Amino acid sequence: MKGKIDLIIPRAIKSIHLVLCAVLVLAARTGSGQSIGKDMGTGAQLAAVKLMQEQIGLDDDPPNERNPKGLRIQFQKIGDFPSPEGHTLRYRLLIPGAPEQQSYVLEVWRIGTEVQLTPEQVYTNAKGLVMWHAPRPDQENKDALDSKEEIEVDLKAARGEPIRYILVSPDGKLLFPGTVVPYPVESTNNKCHMEARLGFPEAEGVLVYIDGLAPGSTVPLETISGSETRSSHVIADEKGHADAVVAPMVAANNAGVAKISMTIKACSVSVEVPWGDGSYHPL
Repeated sequence: MKGKIDLIIPRAIKSIHLVLCAVLVLAARTGSGQSIGKDMGTGAQLAAVKLMQEQIGLDDDPPNERNPKGLRIQFQKIGDFPSPEGHTLRYRLLIPGAPEQQSYVLEVWRIGTEVQLTPEQVYTNAKGLVMWHAPRPDQENKDALDSKEEIEVDLKAARGEPIRYILVSPDGKLLFPGTVVPYPVESTNNKCHMEARLGFPEAEGVLVYIDGLAPGSTVPLETISGSETRSSHVIADEKGHADAVVAPMVAANNAGVAKISMTIKACSVSVEVPWGDGSYHPL
């Protein structure tokens, strides 16, 4: 298989994901759903939290043994193709600084689906361009190539929907992640920035990322959904970054819109996320 990859994976959700989502919905609608933390419930609830924490781990991935330089896949948009069914966005993948002449398995993880693998190993050239084959000498320093040579991905996505890619060496010793959010849900005020990403297709869980905070500070996080207001807090790391997992569902409602906000002396940011039945709409 050569050329662009159509990674618009069917929304057929694995049964375990259905169970996890159902438990999250039930927990929220019976009044126990707030900002989800490590102390939330047991069993399927904890499994759902772990699933979303794994998503955060890929998004925040710091330098580590398998990625000493903290490299991340970058996504360069090269096309936008509108149609009556919605927009298809095309990207090429780059990872500057990755080892040359190294083969990888390319994995993609969309919310609500299992991880998918490309059928063949892929490679990078000296510029980090992800390719179908080991680069020839004349391709080593190219930032772009023909679609039969470079890997291009076609994506449809909803607002706030992340699509995660991972390059893994065959021996598992190297792992480079990357996350693309074609239509981010975000807010910026002064130095503060908040972004919300869907943790599941109908926002049964929402991932919240905040940057620009004072390192080590504790800041309030408020979620207003329907008639319910929920308060929690997040703690910024040494870089002024914080993240949280929020369950926006409310009792007796099948759908709605959650407003997630943070207000401190230095700034105020907020985002709104539709959730529940029928809320997933690729643009």
